Amino acid sequence: MWSRLKSLQFSGRSIPWMVILVALLAYGLLTPWLGFYWDDWVFAWLLHFQGAAELARSFLPFDPLISPFFFLTSAILGESTFIWQIFGLVVRILVSLSTFWTLRQIWPKYSRQAAWATFLFLVYPGYGQQWVAFTHANQEWISFGCMILSLGFTARALRVNAQTKWIVYALLTQVIGLATTEYFLGMELLRPLIIWFVLSERDDAVQMRISTTIKHWLAGYVPIWLMAGIGQYLYHNSAWYGGHSLGTETAAGGITLSLVVGVLKDILPTLRIAGFEAWTQTFSLLAAPLLSLTDWLVLFLVVVSGVGLFLYFSRLHSENHEVFERDAWAIQAIMLGLLGILAGRIPSWIAGMPIALRFDWDRLLISMMFGASLLVTGLIDYLIKDGRRKILVVSILIALGIGTQFDKANSFRRDWQNQKSFFWQLAWRIPSMKPHTMLLTHELPLQYVADLQLTAPLNWIYAPDQKDSDLSYLLLYTKNRLGGTFLPRFSPGIPVSGQYRTVRFAGSTSDVIVFFWPIDGCVRVLDPVYAPEESVPGMPRSLTGAIDLSNLGQIEDRPENPTIPEQYFGAEPSRTWCYYFEKAELARQFGDWEKIVDYYGNATRAGYQAMLPAENLVFIEALGRMQHTDQAIELTDTVLKQDGRLCKALTLTWERIQTGTPAVQNETNEQLELLRDVPECK
Repeated sequence: MWSRLKSLQFSGRSIPWMVILVALLAYGLLTPWLGFYWDDWVFAWLLHFQGAAELARSFLPFDPLISPFFFLTSAILGESTFIWQIFGLVVRILVSLSTFWTLRQIWPKYSRQAAWATFLFLVYPGYGQQWVAFTHANQEWISFGCMILSLGFTARALRVNAQTKWIVYALLTQVIGLATTEYFLGMELLRPLIIWFVLSERDDAVQMRISTTIKHWLAGYVPIWLMAGIGQYLYHNSAWYGGHSLGTETAAGGITLSLVVGVLKDILPTLRIAGFEAWTQTFSLLAAPLLSLTDWLVLFLVVVSGVGLFLYFSRLHSENHEVFERDAWAIQAIMLGLLGILAGRIPSWIAGMPIALRFDWDRLLISMMFGASLLVTGLIDYLIKDGRRKILVVSILIALGIGTQFDKANSFRRDWQNQKSFFWQLAWRIPSMKPHTMLLTHELPLQYVADLQLTAPLNWIYAPDQKDSDLSYLLLYTKNRLGGTFLPRFSPGIPVSGQYRTVRFAGSTSDVIVFFWPIDGCVRVLDPVYAPEESVPGMPRSLTGAIDLSNLGQIEDRPENPTIPEQYFGAEPSRTWCYYFEKAELARQFGDWEKIVDYYGNATRAGYQAMLPAENLVFIEALGRMQHTDQAIELTDTVLKQDGRLCKALTLTWERIQTGTPAVQNETNEQLELLRDVPECK
């Protein structure tokens, strides 16, 4: 058995299958439990309610040449989150295989190094948005793959006799890679260096190689590059463009100088972040405490994949050239890698956008992945001379990349679960809303989706029959939107309207529901009487000013919950504490105190208790009004011990009990006197 294992060899044909396996380990294990994120929701909503053509049309103000990608893929794939995740995974695999093919065209004698660079590219941990699949597979990855293939076709054209065919392929894929998005405009600067590397294998004089490189690049590729760049610049600064202008900082000479200075200062940070910190961050997996099943799974995945990769690369048949030439390859890879990182940064430099290893700025690192992977591979090949040590280091890095991406996938899984929890709680608390209602909150504890994106599922749930381009509901974060088009200020009666892609919302600041979702509690609708600032300790200041706008009259009580699409949110979850709390809050809004007491009894008998002390306030008031004063007093004492900051809210609650229930005047007076003696109430 051991002798067979030692004699086992893998041919170069196994590399594509290994790419698929590594991709599945890094990105595919949690696919059934992943959903829609960021702009995915908007695109899915447009597709469902207005069709693939309208979805494609929504890109005309932003990236018009990407529209065909969205039209074709959405018309074929539909609205399933699982299918979109599979599609994103397939595109990622195809782009990685295109990378391997391209590297083999540039350096046909160095298959082992090409494989290493490909696997590092596949799991590159600086980019963590694989699971925003509907959006990024169409918006960047298809174009990215075409641009990488274009570089490979150019190298291929220099190595074969039938140059014309390969040049045509290179030009066609260059057009797709550059004209559809500005992300990869800088990558064109890699082409002349690649041409030079291929020509350097010939015996031509240096002057001849320089002349041939310039001629080959200028003859066909530069005109397309210039046309794509000028076209992007003009469109981004035209009246038709609906996003941020590109390159407006170059409008004046003084600002141009500051831009150049800023770029020069950012060169080293760019190389540090894209080329090194993207990888060094993965070592935190080894230092993380093993506190959960996920931690153990990540560690297991890293160890198993590391051992497996080491064995695989050790048994991979090599087509490498003589040993004494390997440093030459490493130097070329380092050169192309450095240029690839800096050239990939050019579009975001011009747009004045920072890069960072966090959502959502890490999306900008996609154009630097190709260069970053080559840089790391080149450095390993140059600095480590022993072959097995090289394989060990490469295997460790790839394994850590797999673990990092799996860990990131799990954070997307948790975010999807939190999205489901949020909308189910909202449905329990708000069975129906009047049209043209705005929902305001500071910010939700959701990492991979924001307010305008969440507006799409909000309308999907509460306006399931909508067919026109007018939004019935809008969700806004006061943290970001206060002072903007949709929320000029916290004053009632202000008409608001605004456009979002191809849809429009019109409403008023008098038709607002303010809510708050603490990360460790239940969703809570706020209002000036029952849920003022005093009842929500720790509420952000950007939300307290909005409470007076909260109009509970926008909430309608209907016997059935709104239509929640089960393909996304699943069947109604088990009725735990938050269900009883939301239903109790709804019952209080309509004065049904007896029902609230029933909800409290059902919750406590089932063994549930408040996730946050403030969630007991509604039950204290109901118990007091229904003359269960002993229970109300006992629960009050419990809340006060848990969070003294709620003393004022408890006082307000007992004052309402005193006013609404004359039969318990003595008990309420006594309780109010006790509360007013508490230091936090003074």
